[in-house]
Amino acid sequence: MHEGEVVLIILSLMIVSGMGILWMAMSNRRAVREMEHRERLAMIQRGIVPAPETDPLAFDAQFAPPPPQKHERWRAAGVVIIGLGLAMMMLLTFTTREPELGIGVGGAFVVLGATFVVNASLRRADRNAYYYPPQNGAYRPPRPPQPPNVAP
Repeated sequence: MHEGEVVLIILSLMIVSGMGILWMAMSNRRAVREMEHRERLAMIQRGIVPAPETDPLAFDAQFAPPPPQKHERWRAAGVVIIGLGLAMMMLLTFTTREPELGIGVGGAFVVLGATFVVNASLRRADRNAYYYPPQNGAYRPPRPPQPPNVAP
């Protein structure tokens, strides 16, 4: 046998054995989750409220940070595009040795990114327009906008 054939056989055995181990781990995890689910259903049928620790995914979800708001994503996109525009400005200015070209193309991207940042600040201001902070630690949902009082 040649050296290449030995390497190919060893790599093939490693891949096949890795797939087998992965399949066994996945089937074991499925069986454990199924047993946990059956145990939880049995507790509910007997009138026992399961503790939140028995469902770790739901328990952990309570403490997870909230997903980013839309205005935060707009702001992040704007910052990235501004950085891209400044990088293009430098790259084109130094490679072509024509500052007008670099400022023109890169500046267009900077303006686009700045538009994203302004849009994010406007969205944040719009979101906070009708927000009333909770008093004494009690949660109060924000009040919807009220129509103006019009005298008949």
